[in-house]
Amino acid sequence: MPLPHFLIIGAMKAGTTTLYRDLLTHPRIFFPMDKEPGTLTDDAVLTDEGRAAYADLFKDAGADQLCAEASTAYTKRPTHEGVAARAVELLGPELRVIYIMRDPIERLRSQHRHEVTTGEIAEHDLGDAIAAHPRLIEYSRYAYQLEPWLEVLGPRRVLPIGLEAYSADRAAGAAAAQAFLGLEPRADLVDAERVFNRGDAKPVVRGAWQLVQQSAVYQRAIRPLIGVETRRKLREAFLPKATTELAEPSQASFAEIRERLAPDLARLREQLGERAPVWSSD
Repeated sequence: MPLPHFLIIGAMKAGTTTLYRDLLTHPRIFFPMDKEPGTLTDDAVLTDEGRAAYADLFKDAGADQLCAEASTAYTKRPTHEGVAARAVELLGPELRVIYIMRDPIERLRSQHRHEVTTGEIAEHDLGDAIAAHPRLIEYSRYAYQLEPWLEVLGPRRVLPIGLEAYSADRAAGAAAAQAFLGLEPRADLVDAERVFNRGDAKPVVRGAWQLVQQSAVYQRAIRPLIGVETRRKLREAFLPKATTELAEPSQASFAEIRERLAPDLARLREQLGERAPVWSSD
């Protein structure tokens, strides 16, 4: 029964799509059709039926390929708890995970902009949004998010990546991730000129298009026939782009966010040592 050998576990709005697409170029890595199935957030995956359904995502993997999936929900505590323990119970202690992080304030702002665009957040002011939706802060507390994964896997099986450093040399970053997975690096296959999932140009699924995307006919009969790249081109051609403009937060708001994140950033340096990314928010 094929199951993931490794996971990309987040963080949300921190480059997971770019990392996923870069690793997908390696011939020995298999990702399922859905980038973010999020299956390990629910205890149902530990039942016989749940295991079988999860394994079905990887049924098309080749015998020599490493199976993987990339779900940002896996580092969204406290929204989803117990994911790390659930993953090890199902996938075993040899599992490896990759956690890509971005300047925590910029990540927070990107999530805010995204969720205002999608209608999940009504508050356009960042301070108001944080007060109403604590997840904006929690998902940027990287040490807090990493803690359960380090507890069950240990540091050698967790690869932390800083988006800023990765973006500066994606070929080298992808090669390092592939080597971490025990693969011969194929940096030559990475197209570093391609930009994926940029927030200000990302198509937004709404209205009739959303109904079509969620329909059983599309999910069962059409979507399986369309590759990742074809789906991307169709979205870019036919869906409206995200256009939400938000006012620049006040310096007081930035100062408050930095103060709230400071203990977690200090803890992250303790957890990762020299492997910890460095940001202007530190």
